Amino acid sequence: MAKNAPGDINIFNITDPEQYRCQVYHYHARLSRLYLRVFKGVAETPVFYLLFTDVALMDCPVNWQGANFEIAPAEACIELLLAAGLIGKAILQFPGAYASITDYARLYQVATANRKIQLIANSASLLHQLPKEI
Repeated sequence: MAKNAPGDINIFNITDPEQYRCQVYHYHARLSRLYLRVFKGVAETPVFYLLFTDVALMDCPVNWQGANFEIAPAEACIELLLAAGLIGKAILQFPGAYASITDYARLYQVATANRKIQLIANSASLLHQLPKEI
């Protein structure tokens, strides 16, 4: 089970997460599910998979080095939702009004050598095999 609180780091408890590379494998638009394949080093077979559910935003290339996912503070999630136009600025007029949003939306991040990977989703989990229905 992945850690799920804002501020949590290395949420999948991966040893040496910098040694892994992630690849977008499948996005199921109807279910808003994102599946990532995760490889160690130059291996061509995934070691495991990551599933993000109720995905609202993906700001990432198809491949990147590093699997050290963290959950950003709720304020950073709100800022990105505002910047992307997914919520309106009117919400800022009511302090704490966005709590209902951040109860269900988390900003998952990975800092790579080239850029920051950002995913807004409800939850994330590590899978050792994919469901058959993919």
